[in-house]
Amino acid sequence: SRSQDINSLKYMYITLSLTPDRNGHQGQVALNIGRINGFKENCYHDIGGNVEKDGAGYPQTYTEVLMKGATVSVTEPIQTILDKIKEVNESN
Repeated sequence: SRSQDINSLKYMYITLSLTPDRNGHQGQVALNIGRINGFKENCYHDIGGNVEKDGAGYPQTYTEVLMKGATVSVTEPIQTILDKIKEVNESN
């Protein structure tokens, strides 16, 4: 049933890399996949509000993981996060 599917996700986690803080520290976070509501891709901006680009001219992006009660900014693209969730689901 649907409620059993949701309950089975209750304590399943994926590990992602946080975006660097102001000091350049980049930690990791373990997220409960049962609490994830969605994702939003964003671009890094410099102090002037301009989009930061990599050496090839592409915008540098990060992903906001939208969760129940919180939003977490991580470096992984949305597809990588979805792949990790799929791997966790397939292993259980």
